[in-house]
Amino acid sequence: MPGDDFRFTTELTSLDVSKLDRAEAREVEGLYRAKEYLVAELRDRVIDVESDRDLLRMRLDRSQAERDRLRSRLDALESDRGTVAPDRLVASLGDALASARDDLSTVDYAIGRIEVDLKANVVGGSDGPQFQLPDLAESVDREALSTLRFDFRPAVGDAQTATYDPIPDVRGRSLDEAREAIRRAGFAVGDVTTEPGDADDVVTDQFPSPRAVAEPGAAVDLTVSERRAVDVPAVIGHGLGDATAALDAAGLAVGEVDAETRDDPADVVIGQSPPAGESVPAGAAVDLTVSAGPATEEDHANEDGNEDERRADVDAETGETHDVGLRDVDGIGPTYADRLRAVGVDDLPSLLASDPAEVADVTRASRSRVEGWFEQAKRLLEGA
Repeated sequence: MPGDDFRFTTELTSLDVSKLDRAEAREVEGLYRAKEYLVAELRDRVIDVESDRDLLRMRLDRSQAERDRLRSRLDALESDRGTVAPDRLVASLGDALASARDDLSTVDYAIGRIEVDLKANVVGGSDGPQFQLPDLAESVDREALSTLRFDFRPAVGDAQTATYDPIPDVRGRSLDEAREAIRRAGFAVGDVTTEPGDADDVVTDQFPSPRAVAEPGAAVDLTVSERRAVDVPAVIGHGLGDATAALDAAGLAVGEVDAETRDDPADVVIGQSPPAGESVPAGAAVDLTVSAGPATEEDHANEDGNEDERRADVDAETGETHDVGLRDVDGIGPTYADRLRAVGVDDLPSLLASDPAEVADVTRASRSRVEGWFEQAKRLLEGA
């Protein structure tokens, strides 16, 4: 404290140094000088802090003044924004529509149904609640704007006006439901056309379109889906590209495509399921088997070994030798047989003991094809 410093200085200056030796006198003198240096440094720092405090206080005063100015400006803008009383807004809308109706009457038209979707801020006023209108320069979201919808109708006679009603949306409904909805709306069902689809008698399109308006009793044309049967074309012997094009032209899709080693050129179709001539729904998938090309010498060696395994197929319990094996099943060629043997399915009994879904997954064949293998395997074992 300043008082303490003063007393310390006074006492130090009146100290009788004659009783001190030279070393002690120098030490006291050093302490005094250090004390004077620290006091001077602290005074400088206090001056700096007071200067910073005054500067910050001045900036705070300016910020508060700017805040007050902006607040006053905002209040002025809010007071300048247009407001209108609810009754006056409705009256203005009615006046505008009356004026439009008078203008339209000169060309034998009238205003029909009117729909108003009012969106506005409600603020308090001296005369009660007011609608606050956006400023012309203000950016407003389109969803926040009020909308006014109305239609024009030809005027009939001096006092009558033609009536137009909205067309109901019947897309996605069954044909019977669509007929009933159209009838309830006061319209009639016109032409009904069909197009291929996944289900029968489901409305996929209509004319006039939904939400259009028409006179009561007007016809509404419908387009409905129809599950059409398609005869599977014969594509065996065709290249894979030609077979795909033929199926697409018939309104069918290509299902799973398997490859087997054959003497036929690669990518030539050697099998199809369902077979040619079978009637299937439009859009059904047809599985194809294509040739992987002639077998190599290594393939022949493997095939001979597999054939030996087939002929040596012996029942472990009865010791009876079977003359049939995997390759005797129509459709199980070297590729499918190798995939089955890779998971331990080496003969017909082990095939029948397997789960058809797992066999389809292992061989990458269709489920229908695997089920056909199982049926053939049962018949082969019964006749063995």
